[in-house]
Amino acid sequence: MISNKVLLATDFSETAEKLINCLDELKGLGINEVILTHVINVHRSKIVNLEQLKESNREKLEKVKEKIEAKGFKVTIKIPVGFPASEIDKAAREENAALILVASHGEGFIKKVFLGSTTYDLIRKSKRPVLVEKYENIEGEAQVACSRKFNKILVPIDFSDSSKAAIEFLREIDENNFEELILLNVIESSRSSENLEKEKTRAEVKLKEIAKKIKKSGSVDNITIKVAEGAASNNIIEMAQEENVGLILMPRTGRGNIKELLLGSTSDRVAKESPIPVLLISY
Repeated sequence: MISNKVLLATDFSETAEKLINCLDELKGLGINEVILTHVINVHRSKIVNLEQLKESNREKLEKVKEKIEAKGFKVTIKIPVGFPASEIDKAAREENAALILVASHGEGFIKKVFLGSTTYDLIRKSKRPVLVEKYENIEGEAQVACSRKFNKILVPIDFSDSSKAAIEFLREIDENNFEELILLNVIESSRSSENLEKEKTRAEVKLKEIAKKIKKSGSVDNITIKVAEGAASNNIIEMAQEENVGLILMPRTGRGNIKELLLGSTSDRVAKESPIPVLLISY
């Protein structure tokens, strides 16, 4: 990991409060410090007394800080003023955070999974790894979708350079922290059924080579390879649900090596629509 810090961004919503429950597992990544951040949104807020508002938010954050410290983490509070996604990304860079932890928005969690505008903007903007927590309805309350994210991980692979970033991230995770890995390649289109079979065979060979390298590094022994056909985002989400994985780990961009996440890209749709937590890695 690039550092031992995680930036936890909160808007004081119910789902943001639940992010505290995600921190224990991050210790397996070497995380022992939390940058607890709430951004005063200049776009939405008519700030009459900025210092008074900061003090009010600090009081709320101090209560959250106590809960996090009880888990054994060192905690630093930051209350920037500006546009949330930009300020969260800036704080993560200034603090050299290893990753950013955010919630999919709480409103509507009972009926559907979706991203709030801040989270959506953040995953498009930040070059830091972003872990998007998802939620499910348990007895009328939002609960994190998976309390053991790193025990079984799905990694979509398209054999681009950006896919290497996800593999490198895996190698940095303590091998005792996860038990099973699924490598998935999705063939979205093919000229013919004969060509499709050839592409599947080539994909299987490449995935086996990647699995061999991962095993050699000592990260994990239990690796399954999968090749699917059709829409990439649909296949990724369906596979994650069928295999009951705890986390989807994928790069923000794919074959085109596009530097910015484009609206409608595979990673964008997976982050928005997956009911399972998604960790997006930059290349």
